[in-house]
Amino acid sequence: MADEFGRITRKDRFEKKRTNTKAITWLSIVGGVLVIVIISLIVFGGGDQDAPVANDDEDNNDTEEIQGEDPDEHTLAEDQDELGVEEGELEVEESETEEEEEEQNNESVQLNEVESDDENVSYAYEGNWEPIGTEQEEPHTTTFEKETVDWQEMMKAVEVATSIPTDEQVTWWFGRAGDQRVEATVSPRSNQSETYRVTMQWVEEQGWQPLLVEELIESKHNDNSNDNEDETD
Repeated sequence: MADEFGRITRKDRFEKKRTNTKAITWLSIVGGVLVIVIISLIVFGGGDQDAPVANDDEDNNDTEEIQGEDPDEHTLAEDQDELGVEEGELEVEESETEEEEEEQNNESVQLNEVESDDENVSYAYEGNWEPIGTEQEEPHTTTFEKETVDWQEMMKAVEVATSIPTDEQVTWWFGRAGDQRVEATVSPRSNQSETYRVTMQWVEEQGWQPLLVEELIESKHNDNSNDNEDETD
């Protein structure tokens, strides 16, 4: 405080200095707090901003992977391929099993040569063949119409008795040989000079059963011409 003469006393200078010191101190504190707040915003606020960018990149990568290849579709395709292979193997196994069963059945058949009164027969034999089975219902009616079930089953009986596959048979003649009995004259397509006459009978609910096979020396139905093929009576 100035004295009456306008001079500044030591006490006034001290008070002024202390006031200035307090002001500087408070300003320093406020400035420090502001600096800390700014630094915090930069550090923590900047980290929050970077995080979504990183997530966006990850999402884009995931999207590209999904667009590039669908794991489910890949797995499905592999499963379908494996299933196709398994089905093919199963069909082969079933075919082999059927062939083995046919071979076993053929091996179990006992063939016996028999005499024939027909001078046109060079060789004749009988066998203990079983009826081949049937899809037909009783009462059975014999029919010689091609492509019918009865016709196909008769050809199957011929195959069982002669070992000539149905698709390799040249059918010269089919005719009745008595009540529920049929005779078929056939040749193998690969050697039509060989002619066989097969006698078979119908067994109720079991199908056609071969009875007798005769190898013919000559056949009136076979003139080595396909014009007489598949004659029926």
